[in-house]
Amino acid sequence: MAGVSGRQLAVRAGMSQSRVSRIERGDALASLPELTRWLEQSAAIDRLEELTAGTEAALNETDGWHEFMQAASFAEMQQQTHERELTVRTQLTFLPTMAPGLLQTAEYARLVFAASDLTGDQDYAAAVQRRLDRQQILYDQEHTFEFIVTEAALRWRPGPHDMLVAQLDRIASLATLSNVTIGVIPIDTEVSAIPWHGFTLNEDVDEGAPFVQVETIHAYLTVSRPQDVELYRRQYAALRESALLGPEFSEFLAVLRTEAAANS
Repeated sequence: MAGVSGRQLAVRAGMSQSRVSRIERGDALASLPELTRWLEQSAAIDRLEELTAGTEAALNETDGWHEFMQAASFAEMQQQTHERELTVRTQLTFLPTMAPGLLQTAEYARLVFAASDLTGDQDYAAAVQRRLDRQQILYDQEHTFEFIVTEAALRWRPGPHDMLVAQLDRIASLATLSNVTIGVIPIDTEVSAIPWHGFTLNEDVDEGAPFVQVETIHAYLTVSRPQDVELYRRQYAALRESALLGPEFSEFLAVLRTEAAANS
């Protein structure tokens, strides 16, 4: 670094020492503004175009589920997700298919893990416990969460009706937290955006840039390229416009709960 120590670089580039260390170790990827400041302070600005191209290509990552599950168990994946969530101050989630993981009951989560197991040899008890441990972050006022789900997601039932009743009760309880907002898009509501798939938009990231997490059938995607993150921001905002929030959400959820209870 042209005779510049990591501590000096951190000060000159306006970055924390821990952030510089993580980038040097390869544990974190520098954002484009960070990369520019880094090269300026390292007297290597002539390499900006070359490294920018490489950084742009690495900003969006794809991990195939098959390979991912060979390297980590469901429980380990939950732990990795938890560690990442601790660095995020604002998390916005859209899910059209099921209740979000942070809102799931233990039984609902167990059934989700069982349905997701491609190997047949996962430890569901350990995975469920890690997911429940993750949910403790919902009670931390330093973190803000918003979840927008579809009516179909609230109605999706991986188990008996009484399991769904408990799940809806859990969601109703968490919706009372001051740092948690939950909304629903009813099936008969006019929507200006196509709900292609679920995603989580992570804003206000400690010592890092915003990023998006996307789970597909074949892979887990981490989207960090700024223009792509902005696409997800616009998508989320459009979907949110069609959602019932606050008292309207609570009333809608109560109707679904009554219906599920009548069938149990």
